[in-house]
Amino acid sequence: MGKITIQEVAQAAGVSKATLSRFLNQNYSHMSEKTRQRIAETVKAMDYRPSRRAQSLKTNHSRLIGIMIADISNVYVSLLLKGITSYLKTRDYQTLIMESGNSLEQEQQQLNQMLDQSVEGIILQPNSRKSSDYDFIAAATVPLVLIDRETWPPQWDTIVTNNFHASYLLGQQAQWSLKPYTMGLVVSENIHAVSTREQRLAGFIEGVAPLNVETLELQDIATLGDRVVELVEQKEHPLIFANNGQVLAAILQIVQTLTLKIPIDVGVAGYDDWNWAGLVSPGISTIEQHPDKIGYLASQTLVKLIQSPDQSEVARIHSYPATIKLRSSI
Repeated sequence: MGKITIQEVAQAAGVSKATLSRFLNQNYSHMSEKTRQRIAETVKAMDYRPSRRAQSLKTNHSRLIGIMIADISNVYVSLLLKGITSYLKTRDYQTLIMESGNSLEQEQQQLNQMLDQSVEGIILQPNSRKSSDYDFIAAATVPLVLIDRETWPPQWDTIVTNNFHASYLLGQQAQWSLKPYTMGLVVSENIHAVSTREQRLAGFIEGVAPLNVETLELQDIATLGDRVVELVEQKEHPLIFANNGQVLAAILQIVQTLTLKIPIDVGVAGYDDWNWAGLVSPGISTIEQHPDKIGYLASQTLVKLIQSPDQSEVARIHSYPATIKLRSSI
């Protein structure tokens, strides 16, 4: 049996080919509910699947969304993608997911590949902090939404966690410790490479004030271990703040190796709670982001921009609140 044609489906549903085409493209104007229901039942009964390529050529709509991720290997991104795709599939969009590997050059190459694939919109976790590095997307008149990180000056809708405020609230908990802290220690990957890391640092500094805060960019675990040993030997009582979940895991590994007691010897807190921080003795205080909800909101925002391109003229920063989970590590 050959492939079912759109003409055969239209005849079976008792409608014109043009009406069926409008239905398949979700254009229900001037179409009664009864007709929509009859067409839907016929399409399902005949198991008809229209050619996406043919539809895109006729309507100039590919129904394809590009998603560019900086590093796909962590839990945050997995949940982010789940949120993005859960909304897009309800709108009958397909996704083209690429990873830049934290490389701006690779990111630019792959974004151009997305444009060559005629994506209708792009969701981007940017590697650059300069909006001008993405002007070629604006020149292609393709709607763009940024997630997790901001660029300057603001040019596109951006969905982020309330990084500064959440870190500030967590830092404030230092004042309630039974054993007073003498300093803060923020451990992070390259702080100035990404806007979120700077915001978390600034919020924590303000939260623990007037305590002095030292920053340590994590090059290797040995460097972190040596510095923690020095601080303990100097009779410091630091509150160590991890800038993301991977760094938090590295800190806890060091603390365990050095057989230090939390929070007696050092306090520990950080970003991201992937359902394990509460299981680590004595219970690690964390800031829980909601990447699935951030991804869902990013998809909603992008689809609205695709449907109403004029909205893209006003850049909006959408700050999604994180959840503070206080445990016994501070």
